[in-house]
Order: sequence, then structure tokens, then C-alpha cells
Amino acid sequence: MGVMEETSGILRDAARIGDACVVAYSDGKDSRVVMDLCVRSFARVRGFFMELVPDLECVEDALDAARRRWGVEIVRYPHWLAAKLVKNGIYCDASWRVDNLPEWKLADVYALAMKDSGIDVLATGAKRADSGWRRRFMNTARQNSVINPIAGWVKYDVVSYLKARGIPLPPSSGHSATGIDLSTPSLLWLHDTYPDDFKRLCEFFPYAEAVVWRRKFYG
Repeated sequence: MGVMEETSGILRDAARIGDACVVAYSDGKDSRVVMDLCVRSFARVRGFFMELVPDLECVEDALDAARRRWGVEIVRYPHWLAAKLVKNGIYCDASWRVDNLPEWKLADVYALAMKDSGIDVLATGAKRADSGWRRRFMNTARQNSVINPIAGWVKYDVVSYLKARGIPLPPSSGHSATGIDLSTPSLLWLHDTYPDDFKRLCEFFPYAEAVVWRRKFYG
């Protein structure tokens, strides 16, 4: 079975559950493909974005472009890793004051997105080729609720689909195109491309500036 046949089958089976779908949207290549597939397969589609830091211009620009392109509503939720990063003192001061922050899992975000939207099907851009962790999560997700339409795709398939549909590739740090994270390439991209957003991120993770100074010192 080819990847498109597998994808068509996944979407066709999901459409039997209902005529609506909520899409996990990061504005990366994979999520752009899944959003486009879903708006072609379901009568109603809603997206959600997981943000690490609120009110970033680069995020608003990306979501506004997606809303215009597909005519969908996209809401925002806190990223499931945010509390863990703060509790572990990643680029910030660890404090006992945040020890009681509740654990926030990816499955919790998915459940909230479905509850808020009243939609019983959630689509992600997860692929088996991504990582071992991603494959394990895909296997444990409830198959009748969370679907992975491009599970069997590889990067070439994703890029080819976007080109065929006239959908541009997203801007990228060269490391990750799934939103802003605390990886060095992502932080440097944000610093160079959206300096005001980088300052905003540093309000929450003040030691992220270390990556900029490291580049200045060592290249």
C-alpha cells in the first residue's frame, strides 16, 4: 500500500465517526500537510497551537497566515513541556515555589482540544519516521480518537505534497519547524529574526541569552 492510499484510508475511516476534525497545528511542514488534508476531508476543521511563551509576534504571524489560507479557527494552549521546563530550571531559576505545578501531558492537551471543540477526532502530523518516542506515542494513542494521516510519510513525501498544492515551506531555524522551543538553533533563529520576541521569551527563560553569547564567543 502506498502512502497516499494509507492516508486516504485513515481519513475515510475517521470521517465515518463524524464530519469534523481538530488538528494539532504547529505551522511546521507536517502540520501544514495535515491541515490541508483535513480541510479537504471534513466539513468542519478547527486547529490548536501549543505555545511555549504567550504573545509572540512570530506565532501570531504564522497562525494568521494559516487562518487565511484554510479559513479555520486556530486556538492556543500552553505547551505540554512548559511546566516541566520551569520546574527543572531550564534557562531559568529553579524554585520550590513551582514544585506543585501540575503535570501536563501531551495527551491532556489533546483531550482538552477535543472537549473544547466538541469534536471527537483529532489529527496530528506524527510520522513513524520521526522518532522512537513518536512511534510509541502513536501506538498508545486511542485509535478511535487520535489519527495520524501521514504516519507512513517521509520528508520527501511532505515536501512534494506542499509543492504540488502550492503551499510554501515554513520558515525554519534549520533544526526544527514545529514552533519555538529552547533548542539552540531555534533560540538563535528567534533572536536574529524576531528580536522583540526573543526579549519576550527571555522574560520567562532569562538564561536563554547564553546561546547568543556562546555564538559571539565561539562562533
